[in-house]
Amino acid sequence: MRYATMNRLIRLPIAVWLVLFVLLFSAKLAWSEPYKSDAGPHEVGSFLLELHDEERDREVPIKVYVPKGTADARPVVIVSHGLGGSRENLSYLGERWASYGYVCVHLQHLGSDETVWRDVPARDRLKAMRRAAMTPQVAIDRANDVPYVLDKLVGMNQENGSRLQGKLDMNKVAIAGHSFGAWSAMAAGGMTVGGKRGKHYSDERIRCMIPLSPPVVASERLYETTYGTLNIPALFMTGTLDTSVINNTEAKDRLIPYATMRGASEEGVPKYQINFNGADHMTFGGPHRGSKLLRKADLETEPIFHSLIQQSTTAFLDCYLLGDRKAKQWLNDGGFIDAVGEHGDVAVDAK
Repeated sequence: MRYATMNRLIRLPIAVWLVLFVLLFSAKLAWSEPYKSDAGPHEVGSFLLELHDEERDREVPIKVYVPKGTADARPVVIVSHGLGGSRENLSYLGERWASYGYVCVHLQHLGSDETVWRDVPARDRLKAMRRAAMTPQVAIDRANDVPYVLDKLVGMNQENGSRLQGKLDMNKVAIAGHSFGAWSAMAAGGMTVGGKRGKHYSDERIRCMIPLSPPVVASERLYETTYGTLNIPALFMTGTLDTSVINNTEAKDRLIPYATMRGASEEGVPKYQINFNGADHMTFGGPHRGSKLLRKADLETEPIFHSLIQQSTTAFLDCYLLGDRKAKQWLNDGGFIDAVGEHGDVAVDAK
């Protein structure tokens, strides 16, 4: 039967073969093209909210980016800033994702935000940042900020007169973060915090994560314990110059969470990674502003990195929050790798 089928295929008219070739070639071209490389169809609005967690007596300021003109409930992306940052960080991602219909909620984590360094003499700022990074309660507060904000969003989504009433699809939630924010994302995604007897801060409402410049535990013997429990689809990003003056992290160390997490080939979950050639730690924060003292990257190349970050993260969200088949094809069937090209190395472990 199989031979008969092959014979019939071989005898197909040339015109039919040409049609099949064109269809296959067109599909390959579609996967190889940039993915939503321009801003989306929605105008984007934003507003600030000052939230107060009464149980912890803790302020959690947020900034919300919303797509205008949408009538249905939209998927949600929680965004966590790095050490010394604020809810204003990663705006280039919040605005881009919102233009494609996502509601993006940027958290500010007191104790590891800009207040750590803003009123400190310049000579003491690095010491203050290191102190905050090494204080366990600072990390715990970050981890607990995420479910608190998710609970508040559920309430605002149901509250009459709320600016977010009916606008949130809380069954489609992702988290993204840079540096210490990547730690927040991984904590929400199943990472074990504190070694073999550590704790988990995962939240089942979060379906996928985007850790940018993920931090790494100091002890190699804790790699498997820490990252082996990550259990939601992940898109990791780093760069060949992605070092840290806070804890002396080397660029190669940031590849460890992806390498340790179980991917689809190990009966785990889909995972992806970009290692940009020439990107440094600050690349992922967005368009460069301010001093160049901490910069190692070629700033002329960074717009290319930022475009690729926006494209790949949008495809990832479309795939794992919306179930978009074209996004999945682009990620898994070569479009992602082709788009990054010479600008970095892409690893894909997904089905």
